[in-house]
Amino acid sequence: MDCIIIDDEPIAHHIIEDYVNEINDLEIVKSFYNAVDAISFLNTTKVDLIFLDIKMPKLEGLDFVKTLTNPPAIIITSAYEEYALKSYELSITDYLLKPFSFERFLKAYHKVSKAQPENTIQQSNIQSVSNEDTLFLKGDKEIHQVKIEHIKYLESYGGYVKLYLTDEKPLVIHQALQYFESTLNSNFLRIHRSYIVNKKYIKSIVGNRIKLDDMNLPIGQSYKINVVNLIK
Repeated sequence: MDCIIIDDEPIAHHIIEDYVNEINDLEIVKSFYNAVDAISFLNTTKVDLIFLDIKMPKLEGLDFVKTLTNPPAIIITSAYEEYALKSYELSITDYLLKPFSFERFLKAYHKVSKAQPENTIQQSNIQSVSNEDTLFLKGDKEIHQVKIEHIKYLESYGGYVKLYLTDEKPLVIHQALQYFESTLNSNFLRIHRSYIVNKKYIKSIVGNRIKLDDMNLPIGQSYKINVVNLIK
């Protein structure tokens, strides 16, 4: 998802930028220190998400929202809790009270990603067939039929996902890892912003790493709870 930041505090920009860098499927395309400058940008450019402060010079955040005829998802980032109710009346997705943790930021991001309409997903690249154990995966030049049980793990690969299989060379698919996370069954576990593993191929867990047959994969800080639940 493409996003912009609108906030008059530089430190707020730095915090949000650091958090966004931890999420593979989210990218900042522009940052603004007042809402007026953002209006002209949004008149010509479509984004999926806005991180928006409320108390700003020239035009306050909630007044800015009212100027948008077809707004994207909006996450308010404010030090003032008293504007929360009024914000939700404007159909914002979430309200983050400063200072907020990465875990709280990630929860807000997941609200947005789950609410994204299905037509934003590149359906032509990946389609489930009637057999739930199989996927059709479109590579650069051909379409591959892959049994889900043969997928050992998936790796985010820039704007692509690389699938490592048990009996074939890896496949590179033009798709976000987030889509696979929501599509694959419960046998698959997100362990890092860049990795999803098939639990049946996990050999051991040592510290912050998961060992497969031929690879050691890192466990991301924000995904440790997934591994803890697996052990339980």
